[in-house]
Amino acid sequence: MTEKQRKEAEWENINVLLMMHGLKPLSLVKRTDMKDLIIFDKQLSQTMRENLKTMMEETSRQQNMIQELIETNKQLKNELQQQQSRAADQEQRANDLEQIMESVKSKIGEMEDESVNRVCQQQNKIKELQKEHKALQCGLPKWLIGKESTCLCRRCKRHQFYPWVGKIP
Repeated sequence: MTEKQRKEAEWENINVLLMMHGLKPLSLVKRTDMKDLIIFDKQLSQTMRENLKTMMEETSRQQNMIQELIETNKQLKNELQQQQSRAADQEQRANDLEQIMESVKSKIGEMEDESVNRVCQQQNKIKELQKEHKALQCGLPKWLIGKESTCLCRRCKRHQFYPWVGKIP
């Protein structure tokens, strides 16, 4: 490959890079009419090719970086949405558990109240049975139980008085 062909190939490669980035390609002039042309010497031409190539490579690198940033941003947004969704689920679960706990507390309160009521009823029943027992020990009939607050056992035994009979022997 001759020097001229190598330079033309380099310019073609630069033109490909320029077009990949949406720029117009440079055209190599093969005319003898050079009135409107600016001519560079070999070193300046080489420097321009290198600068253009470096600019295109840097532009490609920046575009790749921007694309990576866009992808990373999308991933971060997705992760954020997932975290927010999990947080909402956890908050809902906490609320549900709170409601369950309140319901359980309420049920426990009701059960405690029922238990206290049963205990009171049982105590009242025990008192009634004790009164009945005391009255039976005194010899009172069931229909008088609870009507007389004190037991007449001593008086009844001492005087041999039986209130259901109504007479003293």
